[in-house]
Amino acid sequence: MSGRSTPRAAFAVAALAILISGCSSSSGNSSGGETASAGVPAVEVCAGTLDASAVAALVRMSGTDRFDELTGTNDAGEPNKFSLGRAVKHLHEKTSRRSACTVYKAGDSSGKPLLEIDFSASLSHPDDTTSGASNVIYPLGVYAATGVNGSQLFFRCKTEANSADSYVGDSEYVKASMYSASGKIRGDSGGRDRMTVLNSVARALAKEAGCAQEADLPEKLPAADD
Repeated sequence: MSGRSTPRAAFAVAALAILISGCSSSSGNSSGGETASAGVPAVEVCAGTLDASAVAALVRMSGTDRFDELTGTNDAGEPNKFSLGRAVKHLHEKTSRRSACTVYKAGDSSGKPLLEIDFSASLSHPDDTTSGASNVIYPLGVYAATGVNGSQLFFRCKTEANSADSYVGDSEYVKASMYSASGKIRGDSGGRDRMTVLNSVARALAKEAGCAQEADLPEKLPAADD
């Protein structure tokens, strides 16, 4: 496997809180001496799943309009570059085999992404009453919240564990997680920009998985709960 490092294992989140902690590497190695990249526009990242609002949100919170994505291959022997089809295919598998959208500012050689979005099958979901006090809750799917270092969005989407590599059984929900590196996100104290991006990519994945209607993910992000 090759490419930049990515905090894929940072998606271990307690059911009672949205805060995403820790940072480790999975697919690829950081290349500290990397030359500057021209990158691609926001509309092209995450397999082109960002709508106009999400594109604007990504540009605002990054302070740039050019981006790179993780290169190399993952433990499934597939490209690290995000794919909706691969994300759906590997929902029930371990983190290092799933297809995540890992985004860097163009030319960033720090090895730490601006953000990373990962999807996984889930047997259950948190609720507003058990969410951490510092989290901002959004009325999306069955549960959505942003915390200091990331965001999570759970939505209804029935999927089956058909792969021999599955570690989660047949599931009622999909969990969309976003890790955002501390110090790389501008503003967005209430997490609205992050949730706008996460919701846009999640809507595209729900459509790919055939569960868009039950997912309850509106095109326009509603206001956060009081």
